[in-house]
Amino acid sequence: MSARTRRLQRTLAGRASGSTRAWWERYLKGEAAFRGVPMAEVRRATKAWWHDEGLDGEDVRTGRDAALDLFASRFTEDKLAGTIALAELCIENLGDTDLPAFARLFDLGHVGDWNVTDWFAVKLLANLVCESDDPARTARAIADWRKGRTLWQRRAGLVAFANLARHGDAAFPGQTDLLLETADVLVRDPERFSQTAVGWVLRELGVAEPERVSAFARDHRERLSREALRNLTAKLDPASRKALRDAHAAR
Repeated sequence: MSARTRRLQRTLAGRASGSTRAWWERYLKGEAAFRGVPMAEVRRATKAWWHDEGLDGEDVRTGRDAALDLFASRFTEDKLAGTIALAELCIENLGDTDLPAFARLFDLGHVGDWNVTDWFAVKLLANLVCESDDPARTARAIADWRKGRTLWQRRAGLVAFANLARHGDAAFPGQTDLLLETADVLVRDPERFSQTAVGWVLRELGVAEPERVSAFARDHRERLSREALRNLTAKLDPASRKALRDAHAAR
């Protein structure tokens, strides 16, 4: 790691609390390491570091790479700081061409749990779509992560759309088809975090496209976990919700 990265890490270490660390470790059930820094402090420290290091005046690659360097840390707060830097401080200079660098974080194991994955997807990848001059093109490139090598990259390729899904094709042309195609890949994996990605995103898509989401649930009732189906149907009308859950229970 660079000296620049270590300076932020020292700041974060100085703001850590044992009680905060214990809470997060219980919540993640020991699946990730934490310093114990509250999220508001992570954001404040990251923004101050970005300014103090002169990254707001550097070329985009320098800033991007400084943020990416933070993901090599074992501590979750450092990875969240990297996400904040990318998603909030240099997003306007990022685009589709940065996706391979982001994908390498998964291949290297630097993004390897659901908490960091979901932050990265919902904060950064979703912002890439919203900031793109061609949102549909950028969305397709992200959704192509459904073919990724790791569970976490595949999950990110769908949950990136959790906050956009409820708008259906009003968010960008072809979103509904894209999300259903991506969900069709993830639902074939019985692993819990593939299944919950499908349930979460299609629950939101059901606000805009209840009939298509219902059809997906019927077509995949043999593959959907009980947890995923319960989530997927949460925003459908009561009659549809009951019919789909009854059909699932009768498999």
